[in-house]
Amino acid sequence: MKIILSFMLLFSLYAQSETLKIGIKPSEPWVMYDQNISEENRKPIGFSVDLWTKIASELKVDTEWVYYDSTSALIDGANNKKIDTGISAITITSTREKEIDFSSSMYELGLQVMVDASKTSSSVLELMAKEIKKMMNLETTIMFILFLLVTIHLRWIVDKRDKESDLFSKKYSEGIIDSFWWGITMLITWETPPNKGIARVIDLMWHIVGILAVSILTAIVTSALTAQAIGGSIRSEKDLVGKYVAVVESDAPRRYMEKLGANIIPVKTIADGIKLIRNGKAEALVHDGPRLVYLANKINKEEKKKVLTVLPFKFNPQQYGIIFPDNSKLKESVDRVLLKLRESNGVEKSFHRQLKDKWLKTN
Repeated sequence: MKIILSFMLLFSLYAQSETLKIGIKPSEPWVMYDQNISEENRKPIGFSVDLWTKIASELKVDTEWVYYDSTSALIDGANNKKIDTGISAITITSTREKEIDFSSSMYELGLQVMVDASKTSSSVLELMAKEIKKMMNLETTIMFILFLLVTIHLRWIVDKRDKESDLFSKKYSEGIIDSFWWGITMLITWETPPNKGIARVIDLMWHIVGILAVSILTAIVTSALTAQAIGGSIRSEKDLVGKYVAVVESDAPRRYMEKLGANIIPVKTIADGIKLIRNGKAEALVHDGPRLVYLANKINKEEKKKVLTVLPFKFNPQQYGIIFPDNSKLKESVDRVLLKLRESNGVEKSFHRQLKDKWLKTN
């Protein structure tokens, strides 16, 4: 009996799954979690989280998440062997390879460019309509209508008292309609019969109002067209040369953009870069394409209109990898599983493709 119990104890110990410490850091849509919740109660989600969960299932190991705030801290954790492996959105580079080991590629991507959506409109008429809509808000529209009504009534009363004038009908209903069309045409032209006294003063003042309104609108549309020319002129990475481009100061894209010759505006986070674009303080934001697309879709959906656009071209091809301490025995096993998860099963999509469809939609 003792022999059987000993055998069962040994078997249970042998059958118990190994627990691996897996380092992660937040990076939408690869790794996401509520940082205000304590670590033991966090439930991370995302492409990388689902991928590792599947890998762990294939390897028959358990997972203990270890949380880091930055890629550099995550790499240091692997380098110092505080974690068994790390996964998030970590670009494979020769510099990092000197410190830690990488798996084979877990995702292939490239850099992309995010710009203010209003600066990429292809239609001049559409752009003008947007700018007129901005200028003619509810308050401005009400003030204009009131000013127009007062002016046309005043102009009709003055004309009615002038027995020699036949510009407007002397009847109120017909005269106000005539005066209304006078007010509209006088905004942009000077086509009234010669008048004297108060009538001429009103005509002149109303015409000056029209000149000012047209001048303001022209200035706004010209400014918008200039901005459109800047945003619309970015059709490849070469067009970023000389432009003011926001990049996360600690990420690999910054080094590439410096070599390219762009005017770099370093930011601490991608959220800071998006603020600069929306405030007009940066002409573009360069970062890993899938993350830009995810964030643009998220913000556009929240605001129920298209405020950000990710331009379709890609450059500087990159690969994301899973990191390990140097000479890790785990690396080969993970590589085999990664290859397996990319293989389709007949007509069914591969697990890797299913993750891409789930987390990295382009529209």
